[in-house]
Amino acid sequence: MFVSEIDMLSPRSLKECLYILENEKASLRLLAGGTDAVVRMKEGKWRPDCWVSLKHVEELRFITIQKDEIQIGPMTTHSEIIASPLLQAHADVLVQACQEIGAAQMQNMGTLGGNIATASPAGDTIPALYALGAVIELTSLSGKREMDVEDFFIGPGKTAANPNEIITKIAFNVRDKNDIGIFQKLGPRKAQSISIVNVAVTLSMKEGTNQCTGGRIAFGSAGPTAIRARKCEALLTLGALTNEMIANIGKVAWKEVMPISDIRASASYRRDMASALLERGLYRLMKRWAEDGKQSL
Repeated sequence: MFVSEIDMLSPRSLKECLYILENEKASLRLLAGGTDAVVRMKEGKWRPDCWVSLKHVEELRFITIQKDEIQIGPMTTHSEIIASPLLQAHADVLVQACQEIGAAQMQNMGTLGGNIATASPAGDTIPALYALGAVIELTSLSGKREMDVEDFFIGPGKTAANPNEIITKIAFNVRDKNDIGIFQKLGPRKAQSISIVNVAVTLSMKEGTNQCTGGRIAFGSAGPTAIRARKCEALLTLGALTNEMIANIGKVAWKEVMPISDIRASASYRRDMASALLERGLYRLMKRWAEDGKQSL
């Protein structure tokens, strides 16, 4: 099969797209930024009868705030997320994750919805969305439904979306002034690399101290889907985030991840790096917290 030998539909509105998904009898696959599509087609893994391009569905590209909720359209590109002052202020962990997705060309073409729908265990934005407690909105001709991002992924390349549904919104709460976050990634080279392992962390801090009142930790490339590290999270609030406490949390992470061995890294190496990345991320967050003058020394 040559990549050029494909059929494609290009709806101009969400309603038209949903009608196609509901009524077309051929096997279909949605095409967002297309950064993975050509590679997968050459590998023979994605061979629908017809692609449905979302390029012209402009109503799916937005970054807005409604009351205390930030909303992002699935066709919003990684570059648009990186450049957004709103997301820089309230979702820096997602901004940092998008900065790690390939080179500028990939960031200009790739979309948040595409990264989510591909459902790769190594997808960089997915742990960030776990850490933000994001909610995914799915829409069909029958209506809308919402689900927590953690429930959306059911396996490598598999999601809970029905064939007639499309992601129409990604939403999460505006963070508090004392919330901080970080994304850490280990790849085989600086740019355009798939994660060997990555981690996203968000913390809610008590001003004037290094005491954490709550937090989320999520790993990518450490299991069949992104992994929420709940045992590590439970340790965050047990005491001040001292160097000793951070080291203990890193040790728990080594046991909590469930990586596999593949061509890029062994399971043992991934465990070691997951632990090290989390420790490094927590150290950097505490340093930033102190430098911002919100921790009494």
